[in-house]
Formats: sequence, structure tokens, C-alpha cells
Amino acid sequence: MNEQISRKNHYVPQWYQRGFLKAPQSRLHVLDLAPQDTILPSGKIIPSSPLSECSPKYAFVELDLYTTRFGDVLNDEVERLLFGPVDKSGAEAVRALIENKSKRIHDYFTALFDFLDTQKLRTPKGLDFLLGRYGQIGQTALMVEMQRVRAMHCTIWTEGVREIVSAKNSHVKFIVSDHPVTIYHREFSPNHSTCNYPNDPGIELVGSQTIYPLDGEHCLILTHTEYAKSPSSVDVLAKRTHARYRGHSYVRTDAFIRTRDMSSAEVIAINHILKSRARKYVAAAQVDWLYPEQSNSLSWREIEQILLPRDDLWRFGGEMVMKFSDGTYHFQDAFGRTSKAHEYLAKTQPESEPTADDRCPCGSAQRYADCCQPLPAQERPTWTSCGIRERNIALCNAVSDILGLNKGNDWNDVRRELNDEHVARIHEFYEFLWPTDTLLCELLPRPKANVSRAVLLGPIDVRSLPLLITPLLEYFDELVVPHPFPNAAGLRPESSPTKSPTLYRDQTLRNVLMLLELEGFIRSGRLHLIPDPMDVDEFYRAEILELEKDQMRGVALSDRDKRYTEALAKDDHKRWVLRAHADDLLAFVKSNTPNLAHEVAEKVAAHLKQEIEEDPLILLQPMPKGSDNGQLMLLKNFGIDSGLFIASMTGSVPYCHLDAIWEKLHAANDKQPQSADALAERLPADARSIEIAVRLPGSYKQGETIPNADSVKEVIRIFIKAASRNDPEEIAHLEAALKAVRAQPQIDIPSSILAHLEASAPAGGFMTTNATRLVHTYGLTTRINPVPLAFRFGWTD
Repeated sequence: MNEQISRKNHYVPQWYQRGFLKAPQSRLHVLDLAPQDTILPSGKIIPSSPLSECSPKYAFVELDLYTTRFGDVLNDEVERLLFGPVDKSGAEAVRALIENKSKRIHDYFTALFDFLDTQKLRTPKGLDFLLGRYGQIGQTALMVEMQRVRAMHCTIWTEGVREIVSAKNSHVKFIVSDHPVTIYHREFSPNHSTCNYPNDPGIELVGSQTIYPLDGEHCLILTHTEYAKSPSSVDVLAKRTHARYRGHSYVRTDAFIRTRDMSSAEVIAINHILKSRARKYVAAAQVDWLYPEQSNSLSWREIEQILLPRDDLWRFGGEMVMKFSDGTYHFQDAFGRTSKAHEYLAKTQPESEPTADDRCPCGSAQRYADCCQPLPAQERPTWTSCGIRERNIALCNAVSDILGLNKGNDWNDVRRELNDEHVARIHEFYEFLWPTDTLLCELLPRPKANVSRAVLLGPIDVRSLPLLITPLLEYFDELVVPHPFPNAAGLRPESSPTKSPTLYRDQTLRNVLMLLELEGFIRSGRLHLIPDPMDVDEFYRAEILELEKDQMRGVALSDRDKRYTEALAKDDHKRWVLRAHADDLLAFVKSNTPNLAHEVAEKVAAHLKQEIEEDPLILLQPMPKGSDNGQLMLLKNFGIDSGLFIASMTGSVPYCHLDAIWEKLHAANDKQPQSADALAERLPADARSIEIAVRLPGSYKQGETIPNADSVKEVIRIFIKAASRNDPEEIAHLEAALKAVRAQPQIDIPSSILAHLEASAPAGGFMTTNATRLVHTYGLTTRINPVPLAFRFGWTD
């Protein structure tokens, strides 16, 4: 079988190369940009010629570039089953564009961009780029990831301006490179650090343009609409409006600009870009075309004027409304946004640079100097839309208004009066704040130096706040917690809090109480309630659901986990029973204990009534009657992959309290170690745990601090820094800080228990291949931030 498989892999298709030949040529002139000299056994060096002639069969080909191996068995399915069909439909799409066949362009429109995205990633440079993101994941895993992310640029490309320029009247024709889908940005010249091999400017940047020669006489240029229409007024370093790597969008397939014939000087300038972004080879029908830098008279920035489209821009952009045969409608604007949320969530950007002491325009409640000022403009959270903290404050205000809490109502009034209208209005406002065209990556807080930030893995429940949230706020600078409210936009009407609000009364009571309990921390910017990305992105939801099909198999609860979950279940059961019989507690007591004396039964009933009145989580209203008397109880949480995605994006370290999640986190850590010298190997087991004091529920008062909390907080910062850098000096600093904290005299803190934080820092940190893909495709970030360690939070037995 191995003798029959295709091992010579063309990363630039042969049919594509033939488009750059001039009849009756059958060979291309190929220039090696980094020729290797031949060293004979005698030691004599024979200089290698950079120029050669070869047919497309032997150009842009590499042995086993896509071949996978299982033991001694080689497999060429990637070449045959993936690239075979993609190249075939891509050839039809390119031919349709060259010949300007409108019907065929429409038929192969999707195939064109699928081919372009595949072509961008399948080259040696594209694969090296993926390895730079994923690490050394192995050939088979690399091929899998290349396939899973290969369509991620299509939405951005199709929403832009599409122009095909001609070189028919130029004596110089377009060249072909070993990385033919080429990105130009006027601010990133070939020697710019951003473009160090294998990197290119981000396609999502406003000023980035994609160049793809279709053949020797035609070149496709893709430009972002806002840049094409207002090149002098946009910030070319910012991300284009509503930039995303996944998403549905409707565009006109007949909108291609074809009005420009390039001069020789313009073709030479484009060839200069193509060669500058190549890895090792460029080819052309004539030798002199391979040296555009020798005759190019334009600076890198000046080439921008050649690439910008000029005519027929009216065919691109604008709003679109469609009616389908089933009576439904679809709306989208020029950037694929399907709602008007960006209008009512918009903020006015400051006219000038804020001062260091100004509140940061991102809405974080921090000083500008401590938040966005150190970050490059393209890496900051958005300044033009309400941030996460601002949206959560708006929700707090809306809940208080809807439930009358700002008009004198107390919590007992809420428990008595909560109704379907309240539930629907609260969730309508939540959906209003988090529409399904939200780009969460624009809003997430960015990593900060010397700030310890932790993200909770596992379910969040209002009863767990005094155990898992408020205690940790004394030891971490900031916490990231999953938002407890469900988003009705992604739920069917029969299970939606806006369409079937009766089902959500109990859960809404709990979520509102949680929001109010955390409001002070939200307003101060110390706690970030972040929606589950699945609630605002259908593509993310589909990917996560696919990933988690088999992840819960084999998960076993430890005895400690069982005690915790059983306690919550018993607490819930008792609450449901009490509420169900609240209208006649005496009869309930007698039915369960028929031999109890009447006067004793009355005392028990009175006690149960008092429990109901004092329990903030029991609605003071009858249970719904009839067939729809059930309640939906949803516990929101970040799973392992989503949690690591959030952790990487926000510079957080994960923490959890369930042993099952802790084991799952370690088991899922499938990345190969980047270093054999891990923090866990440098410190003994007893040195990787920090003992902390936790106030008992009801004893915590905001503003009060535990005496040694600042010392422990500093140790946690050092822990994170030491794990991130794996520097012997940092680890020695950590050991000294741990020793100093443990040497502090024990302080008797009333109404508290002892707990511990156990750190784990495996070599290479925590980062799954799945989480890396999520960051790569939904983060729009220039790098994958490592997750150096994780903490397990537990109570001392």
C-alpha cells in the first residue's frame, strides 16, 4: 500500500502553476530565495544556483508534507480526499473568474473562498504558522487542525470589496509564489517584527488586503469595505468592524470590480509584495519578472494606492433585508451584524488620548495607566461599545428597576411578587445586552502584568458564593465567573425564559440574588461575569457540543465531590418540598408523622413556616398548578476547553473545587510539554499548597480583610509569574515568599475555617489542542497566551 500512495505533495496545485506559463512554454523559471550549497565528501563546496527551470509537476512540491503515519503504515487521505476535491472545485472557481462567467461564478462562489483559505494554510509557511500557534502537536494532529480551521477567513473575505485587476496591457505579468494567498498592509513592511516568519499581518485588520494572482494576467484583490470607501479616515491598525472568523453572511456573488488594467510599474509593485511574503520559492514565465525589487520605484506604503479599489464601490456594503418562503426575515448590515445592538450599546470614543489617571475608556473602572495604556491599540478591548462591566452594571440597574428594589421593595417583596412579566423583562434585557452578534473577544479583559486573575471552572450556584467566590476575592486581584443568566436568543420557545417565563421563576430568583450579592465587586471591576460564549455564538456552541460528546464518559466523583453535590441536592429537595406544601404545613407534617401529637405537629409546622420565611431562595407564592408546573434549573459553567479559552484570552489561571474537574483538567491537557523543567518538579508537593482562611457564610462584610490576605495575594502573584517564566530566580523568590507566609504567626479569625489552594503547573502549562483552536478562531489575537498553572480550592478536613 505504501508504494501506491501519493507522497509528493503539491502545496501549489499544478493546474494553478500552468496559468502562469506563456504558450508554448511548458516550464516555469523558479527562483530559490535561500539556495543551499552542496558539500562533497571531500569537503569541497559547490555553490547552488538559485535559478532553475522545471515543469509544474516538479515545482512547489514537498515529500510527505501531508502524509500521516501510523507505525509503518503511511496514509495519503489528506492529499486525496481533502485537497483533491478542494482543488477541483477551486480550479473551476478560478477559471470562472478569469473568463468572467457570471453563472459559474455564482455556482462556485463558496468553493472559491474555501479554496483560498485552504491554499493559505496548506503551504509550508501556512503549516509553520499553525505549528507556531499549536506547538509541536505531531503530523497527524497538525493535519486535523489544518482541516478544522481552514475555512476561518471566508466570512471576512466575502464581506469585503472584491476586485479583479488585469495585466493584459503590461509587458510584465504576475508571478506565482510558494505562499500565493498574500497579505499586504501598508504599516507592516517585509522586515517588520510583526511579519517575522511565518507570520503575516492579521487579515482582520482594517488596512490588510489579500492578494491572489488568478493567473499571469489576472489578480484578485480583497479589501475591507470601510477601508476601500474611506482610506484616509480609518485606523488601519484597528480590527475591521465586526471582525470574526466564523459566521453566516449573505453577499452578492455578482459583485466583482473589473475596470482596471494595470501598468507594468503596478504589476511589478504587486510582484514585489508576492515575493516579499514568499517563504523560499517564486516562479514566473520570464526570469526578469522574478526580481521586481530591482525595478520597483514605489515604497512599501505607496503601494497602497495601487491596491485600493476606485470604481463601483456602491456595489458593496449597505443593509440587507430578505424574506424567505416560510415567511421569516433576515436582516444584516454591511458587516454581517444581524441586530441593531451596536447602536444602542455604542459609546463615544474619547477625542484625545486619556491621561494616565483617567478612567480607562474600555469601562473597566481602572486607571488608564493600569489598563489599556500599555497595550497596542489593536490589542485593547473595544472603546466604542459598552464593556462587560458596563453591561453587568446596566443589568443590575434594570433588575432593581423591574423588581422595585430601587423604590423601597425588600427581598421578601421580591419573593412574594416575582411574576412571569418580571422574569420575561429581566431576560429580555439580558438578551438585549448580549445579542447573538456579540463579539465576545472584543470585550474580554486583557492580561495584565502583576495582576492575579482566576477563572472558575465548574458550575456556579448562589449557594456556593460564600464558599467559592467571595473568599477567593480576598486572595486574587480579580475573578472571572460564568454569567448565571441564560440567553433566551439561543433557546426554543418552549424552554425560553422570555416565551415560557413560568418555568424560570425559581432560577430567576436565585440568579437575581447572585447578581445583587456580587454587585459591589462588579462595580469595582474586581469580578467579571462573562456569558458562556455558546450563548452568543452559534458556531462556538456547535463546536463545543461536538467536542463534549464523549468528554463526560468515565468521569468519577470523589467522596468529597459526592458529599458536596449530595448536600446541594438535599438542600434543593427540602426547599421544593417546603414550598410545595407551604399552604398547609400542618397537614404535611401529620401525613409524614401520623403518630406525632397534635401540639407537637403544630410546633413543627410553625418551625417549617419560619424556615420558609427566612430562606431567601424560596418564593413566597404557591407552586404553579397544572401540567406546566415544573421549573427549569440551569447551572451555568465553563467546561475545560471553554475555561482554558477564557483563561488564555484574559490572562487568568483556572481554579476549581471539584476533584472530578481537577482530574479532567489534567487528563485533557494534551499538548506536548514545551519544557521538561516544570514548576511542579522544582517544588516539593507540600510547598505547592497555600493555607488560607475562609469566612463562614454570613460573616463576610465587604471591605473587611483577613490580616494576612495581602501576603497570600502576593504569593499567588509570584506563583503565577514563576510558573509562566520557569526561571530559577523566580522559583527561589517563590520559595522565600512561601516560607515567609508560613512563618507568620497564626491569627485567630472569628467565624472562619481553614482552606487551601493547591497549585499544579505541568511542563508547558495547561492548554488543550481544542482550546488553542478556540483562541485561534474566536479570539482574533496575535498570540496564544499560555495558561501556566491551575489551583484546586478545598477545605481542610
